[in-house]
Amino acid sequence: MPVPGTVEVHDEVGTLIDTKSGADAIRDALGAVQAQRGSDARPWALAIGAGTYGDAAITQRNLTVAADPPGSAVIAGYGGTDDTGGGCIDITRGPVTLDGIVCRGAARTGINVTPPNAEGGIVLRGIGVDGAGVDGIAVTGGTGIVIADAAVTAAKRDGIRLTSLTAAGPYAITGGSVSGAGQDGLRLADDVTRLDVTGFRATGNAVDGIASEDSGTSDISLVGVTASSNARNGVLMSGGGLRIGVRDSVVSGNTGAGVRLGDGSGFGLSGITLDGSNGGGDLLFTADSRTGGAYVGLDAGGGFSLIGEPSAVRVSGVPAARMGIVAPTAGGRARSGAALSIGATAVVASRRAVVRFDRGAAVWRGAGKWTKVPSSRRIRGGMQAILGTSLLGTARATYAPFG
Repeated sequence: MPVPGTVEVHDEVGTLIDTKSGADAIRDALGAVQAQRGSDARPWALAIGAGTYGDAAITQRNLTVAADPPGSAVIAGYGGTDDTGGGCIDITRGPVTLDGIVCRGAARTGINVTPPNAEGGIVLRGIGVDGAGVDGIAVTGGTGIVIADAAVTAAKRDGIRLTSLTAAGPYAITGGSVSGAGQDGLRLADDVTRLDVTGFRATGNAVDGIASEDSGTSDISLVGVTASSNARNGVLMSGGGLRIGVRDSVVSGNTGAGVRLGDGSGFGLSGITLDGSNGGGDLLFTADSRTGGAYVGLDAGGGFSLIGEPSAVRVSGVPAARMGIVAPTAGGRARSGAALSIGATAVVASRRAVVRFDRGAAVWRGAGKWTKVPSSRRIRGGMQAILGTSLLGTARATYAPFG
């Protein structure tokens, strides 16, 4: 373990080659690697002791730059020179691993990654970024990027911003969180492809928790994510994107929609609980064109799926605590448990949605009073109800699927 305030340079077999100290110790240690390593095919490493250091630009391949112990090395401001233009770390080559570094109060983007498209293997592990003046972490280009267990707070623009990830990959965000960003928690800004996001949290951000609004975005998987208490939407899927899916995730307490779906193709939702906590609806389908979507295995006190491509439709759970106001009785007896509210958005007077409830469900419709949906509507063992002017004579209805 390096002495606090020092940075050790180690060769590919772990031999200590050099030690630097002072505010510019990281930059000076990188200079020592360039001067003494020879071929950049040799994987050298920097071990950064506890302390506060100036910024640095990593312009060499095959490097591991790690705080020892993790989280003890803080980059704040710069030493004798400003090597990043106001950030903490710039990475312009790959492969590079950055591990356990904390970035505080950067005037610009905290960690800025801009490798050539032909180079990859960049891993940001256990990074902390607080109060960055632009984005917390920004990645543009590169053939393989992994961001694992990063914690980004109070970035002035986006917490994590991804652009031009179109090469072979892999591209992944695993774990970690963004909170308090001035715009989006995670933004897929332009041409992001084949990205897997698992176990990530986006909470309390000033616009969307997770946002994609670009036609070049495709093949995005969000699994086990949490998008809650954001000032607009939890998850925004729009802009003509292709094959974006959200599975087994929590979207709650957002001022806008839990999940908002605009134009695009092949969107997928599954394993999401609708709890009625999102101000703009748990699921909001805009009037934009969508094709090939699948909205299955949703839950509002029981499982149901949406068939086809709902347009200008809002779907929300109705918490059990509100049932006494929304729908007090069903067939002359007291109702209990959750319900499902489906209706047109404020933009369009009436739209249609088709809902298929789980096999064997007793489905009740609230229209003045609760009535049971006729069993003749059963199709292939599942209950199917058309909601909208075509059946109900109203653009809004509340269903209690499992009464």
